[in-house]
Amino acid sequence: MALKFFRRRFQYYLNDILVRNPLWQILFLVVISAAVITAGMILVEGHFSEDHSENTFWWSFTRLLDQGTFIGDNRYDTHTAAVGVFVTISGIMILSLLIGILSSKITERLESLKKGRSPIVEKDHLIVCGGGDRLYEVVRELIEDRKELPRAERKSIVMFSGSTREEMEDILSQRTGRRVIPEVICRSGNTTDIDSLRLAGFDTCRGFVVVGEDDGGVLKTLIAIRALCDRMPQGAVCEIQNRKLGHVANIVSEDVRWVPSRDVIMRLLVQICRQPGLSAVYKEILSFAGNEFYISQWPGLEGSSFHETAKRCRGGVVAGIQKGGRVILNPPSETVYGKGDRLLVLAKNTSSYSFTDEQRETASLHAKPKQSCGGLFRMLVFSGHSTRFDLMLDLLDRYSSGGAEILVAGNLPADEGIRVTGLIRCTNCTVDYRMVDRTDPVQVEALSPWNYHSIMVLSGKPPGETDEAADSHCIVTLLILKGIKDSHREDWKGTTVAEIRNPRNRRLASAAEIDDFVISNEVCSMIMAQLVKQNELGQVFEEIFDPSGCEIQLRCAEQFFPGTFADIQAQGRLRGETVLGWLTGRGSAAVVELNPQFHAVMPKDEDCKIITIAER
Repeated sequence: MALKFFRRRFQYYLNDILVRNPLWQILFLVVISAAVITAGMILVEGHFSEDHSENTFWWSFTRLLDQGTFIGDNRYDTHTAAVGVFVTISGIMILSLLIGILSSKITERLESLKKGRSPIVEKDHLIVCGGGDRLYEVVRELIEDRKELPRAERKSIVMFSGSTREEMEDILSQRTGRRVIPEVICRSGNTTDIDSLRLAGFDTCRGFVVVGEDDGGVLKTLIAIRALCDRMPQGAVCEIQNRKLGHVANIVSEDVRWVPSRDVIMRLLVQICRQPGLSAVYKEILSFAGNEFYISQWPGLEGSSFHETAKRCRGGVVAGIQKGGRVILNPPSETVYGKGDRLLVLAKNTSSYSFTDEQRETASLHAKPKQSCGGLFRMLVFSGHSTRFDLMLDLLDRYSSGGAEILVAGNLPADEGIRVTGLIRCTNCTVDYRMVDRTDPVQVEALSPWNYHSIMVLSGKPPGETDEAADSHCIVTLLILKGIKDSHREDWKGTTVAEIRNPRNRRLASAAEIDDFVISNEVCSMIMAQLVKQNELGQVFEEIFDPSGCEIQLRCAEQFFPGTFADIQAQGRLRGETVLGWLTGRGSAAVVELNPQFHAVMPKDEDCKIITIAER
């Protein structure tokens, strides 16, 4: 009984030692090899004749490591030959086990590398952490930004997600159209675990973006990052779905710039339903592929007025001034650029614009009075399963003139929909709710959509539904509206805008021939990518999406006298507006030209709109 107990205990400790570390496994094989060699030496001692004397250690050692040496053992007696066979077979087994141990550890190491579990040693890199489509969209924008930078200034981009390295690289290659993306380093792990996050090098990064559908998970990630860093990097950005939790992110760190993704989309959709074509303008401004905003300091301009500064700019459009840390969009022409101030410029990159001592001369010294290109009177909103009407209805009410009507058609039960819409106090419009299955052509047509001036289709997905499923419902609704429009073309008088979540569904939405649409994941990702590079742009985005401040406006071309871009800019200054460029075409065929050459002539297009920054 005692022997059985001792044997079990010995086997237990032996197994525990062998599993812990491969070095113990190799040491165990060394001990077994020594025992076999010793046994061979003892067994053949005295069995060699004077004519065939051998060193017993070397004889046993060579037969253990080289299985061919025992072939000549037939010159010895039978006993010696049998011992040689025993030592050789033991050597084969020991070497096989050694090769298996080394092979398994190499395979294990390669699998670990494929999963992205090794730490990085980069510095001043950018990290994109989280999950979902926005993770890849933010990285895609940062890759686009690297193309315009000198090679010496290009820093690495680190992706950190719960997916494996192979999965992240496959999806990213599909999004970018490139098979190999050496500038992106993928690491895998738990995004809320401190030890896992240490792999990405948050303590040495220049900035990071945390994205995710779950606000609780985003906040936990921020807390873990805060524990890793002595101080937050300047470019610290996170995504928050519920605006009420934004102040919690600032409790974790005041340096974090949080982006209320759903609020941004609602604000953008409301602006686009008033001015179709505006999404193309925002895409140009927010992406790194075209012109974007830059904030920089120019000491040589001190004492100049904003109007004089704008006329001295070459290769860019001066859109505002930062004074005392506060960005002022489209300031009055007489605003003086003082010491310590900085300029907000729309340009292709930081090296594409400059300022000269010579001011541009323009031919236009007068401008037409301001007019509105049209107003919003009746609006139809297909909300799906969304229950967040408060911000959307509040914005629509603030943008609308008196007597406007809004009908919300959603999938929520009538009682719940009426309760939700009733929580909003509207002063400029009346709001009504009706339960409608937006994928049923009969129910959609019963709403008489041809009688509305604007139609908005939201994704409005219920909890647990994927972005792809929400987009499918939106596209079905858009196709139904297209069919109704074709059959009531003479009566149709409105515009249709929609929210699409997945950028890959852009072409499908275009097939519905709608006036404009917003790729929500793409827009939010662009904003976060801009903020991680220039955190101060947060003030600019807050103002252009706020009805009470300056915003991007599309003016009818008839409000300006024809001329060059410099002439149009001069007319805009007389009107108290900053002209950024123009928009031609309609719907998916719209073409945006921001920051054109100063001698470029305004297009003669009946759909031409002048892009300005102005108060509503």
